[in-house]
Amino acid sequence: MAKVALTTPHFPRWLTAQRFAGFVIVLLTAVAAQKYALGQFNNYLMFAKPFHNLLINKTIYGLHPDLFEDNYKYSPTFAWLMGPFYYLPNWLGVLLWNLLNAVVLVAGIWYYLSDEENANRKRLVVLAIVVSEALITAQNMQSNNFIVGAMLLGLYALRKQQVWWAALAFTLCLYIKFYGVGAAIFFLFYPKKGQFLLAMVVWTVLLGLAPWTMIPWESVLSEYAEWGRVVVVSKLGVLISVPGVLVAWFGMDKSDGNLRIIELVGITLFLAPFARFKLWHDRLYQRLMVAYFLLFVIVFNKMAESPTYVLAVVGVALWWIVLPKPASTLDKVLLALVILFTSLSPTDLFPKLWRDAFFVPYSIKAVPCILVWARIQYQIWGGRKEV
Repeated sequence: MAKVALTTPHFPRWLTAQRFAGFVIVLLTAVAAQKYALGQFNNYLMFAKPFHNLLINKTIYGLHPDLFEDNYKYSPTFAWLMGPFYYLPNWLGVLLWNLLNAVVLVAGIWYYLSDEENANRKRLVVLAIVVSEALITAQNMQSNNFIVGAMLLGLYALRKQQVWWAALAFTLCLYIKFYGVGAAIFFLFYPKKGQFLLAMVVWTVLLGLAPWTMIPWESVLSEYAEWGRVVVVSKLGVLISVPGVLVAWFGMDKSDGNLRIIELVGITLFLAPFARFKLWHDRLYQRLMVAYFLLFVIVFNKMAESPTYVLAVVGVALWWIVLPKPASTLDKVLLALVILFTSLSPTDLFPKLWRDAFFVPYSIKAVPCILVWARIQYQIWGGRKEV
């Protein structure tokens, strides 16, 4: 693969990567204060309050209206990890929760790009592309900013052959949102494969057993069994993904069988480029595959919803910065579509009537990311002479 250069907009000199990173962290943290004032922080309560049930050896699953609304769908380990937040007053907890997510997101982007030429410029570009989508996640107090940041930190650690830190990052993703552990597949590109697999086993066991420090062994087994059941029977999300487009645009039946077929197709298409063994150590190929993965885990996810799209948009941003210079007109159009219809379509930039009647029912948010996913697939398989 040939060396590539970055196509970037011109930023004012005072707008450095460090300053913009600080702004992003402050913005994503500050929005928590707004949501707290409006009483819109149930997602935070759903993360922080299940620890109460661990304290009294009561199941964390099912409805607990005295603690939070909705059903808890995360692992017993995540409930255990959120213990410190349980003891905080809610106003402080929501601020620190969003701060944690923002710092991990920015740190992941920062370190992942640390070995790039003109790294600060690329950091600034990526953060500028991602900030709107990260804000949507922060407004919902979801964990997706943390997840994508932890993935990138894990990949950075793999690159530095710090396999125990990499495995810890991926295992944390596993116990928060299961699909996050998929980033561990990139260990194939780096040395110390055996050590990494050992580290994954050790961290998975240690973190998996963590709730045992609070509840009896029988309860640990029962809670994990219930978690598995909840994951299997969870209702479909709003299908802002390939399945949603097929249902809304082409009338596909939303059956379990059809959804499994689509997921299988997506998995097959994602894994197929790994057959290019000779490119496993090629830097551009590695970068494209990471971007491809971040898009894949969202656009083929039947549970995909608007706040999860920070993963996909980070993938788009990482794809953009490795494009040859100058970027083609098609690639520029694709990036513009992502910014306009993926990141900005849920905002007040568009009338609510448009969102309710068109954007949401037709999964418009997903379409630009699906197109970029297809574009990367084409480029990975040699659609450009540089790849």
